[in-house]
Amino acid sequence: MSSPPPNDDPPDAPSPSSPPTETSSTDETPLTTDDAAKSLELKDLGNTALLSGRINEAITHYTSAINLQPNTPNAILLSNRAQAYIKVENYGLAITDATAAIQTDPAYPKAYYRRGTCEFALNKPKAARKDFRMVCKLKPKDKDARAKYRECDRLVKEAAFCAAIVSVETAPLSDTFDPNSIRVEGYDGPHPKGGTEAMEDKESEEEDTLFEAGNMPLSFIMATIERFKDQKLIHKRYVVRL
Repeated sequence: MSSPPPNDDPPDAPSPSSPPTETSSTDETPLTTDDAAKSLELKDLGNTALLSGRINEAITHYTSAINLQPNTPNAILLSNRAQAYIKVENYGLAITDATAAIQTDPAYPKAYYRRGTCEFALNKPKAARKDFRMVCKLKPKDKDARAKYRECDRLVKEAAFCAAIVSVETAPLSDTFDPNSIRVEGYDGPHPKGGTEAMEDKESEEEDTLFEAGNMPLSFIMATIERFKDQKLIHKRYVVRL
């Protein structure tokens, strides 16, 4: 697979006048004003560090901000930390954060984008294609997401094509070749049903049954042994079945 698609999307940075988006429920403890202000400050410090290339520092700031609101997950903070993890190629933790961000806000495109970036890097184009498709749905004009979706789609189709070829090439002869296509002509040896003629095409299923384990007629076995003693062979149709 080609190298992971670039992921230089900057972290989200809402204006200082409005705190990060929150998800709350009746059993969640709301953020205090002080905690909200501190969380915003830490997020801004994380953004500055990330954009300056100080990745570990950014992760520390985002983690501190997230820990301030354990009962109110914040999609922006989680997605930003996922971006930082991507920068250090810690794709497992990045996927965990991006997934949590999606669960918090299913309509947040950057979370899908970042998870798709990780999946692509981990050679999982099918999963990445699903996430980039979602980005395209949420942001129809995003040319970058469309390009990454097309690349993933190409890789998925190529993998399916290669798998189909390998399946055909490695399949047992019995799965890809029909012994009934071999005509029995000019043959004077034994036949599984006895007699001097091969079974007709309409009797092919019955002939299949005769060559199953435990079903082969003893008369055919003995006649075949005698034929081998005479330095003769049985018909190749029966050899294939055996």
